[in-house]
Amino acid sequence: MEIKETIALLKSRGYRITPQRVAIIRILRDHEGHPGVEEVFRSALELYPNISMATVYNVMEVLEKEGIIRAIAVTKTSRRYDPNLKPHSHFICNTCGRVFDIPIKYFEACMRRLPPELNDFEVKSLEVIYKGSCSDCKTR
Repeated sequence: MEIKETIALLKSRGYRITPQRVAIIRILRDHEGHPGVEEVFRSALELYPNISMATVYNVMEVLEKEGIIRAIAVTKTSRRYDPNLKPHSHFICNTCGRVFDIPIKYFEACMRRLPPELNDFEVKSLEVIYKGSCSDCKTR
């Protein structure tokens, strides 16, 4: 996620570019994993002690709506966000809740060879999520 391109995209779509919005974009870009809103909020608080959770939720919603980040439903009530929009799948650990990126070597082939039940549909994306126990939790 490049900051300048993201800001230019948001500007072109009529969004105001606030320091808080830029900070949240940077936090997402610099994050090693798949943060939840609460984690982004804690990081943003260090930079802007008066920032509200609602502001973070609103910015995350805009970034998701504009295709800058992707939401991953970890549970029915918990979402994580991924700034990596390149084709890949995820593994979600049911024990610790961590989310791991898993490369999809044959993504294009999967998109070209859709099941016949989808012939009358227009498929724009493919999402694969594996669930189970990660290597750390499996050995506990």
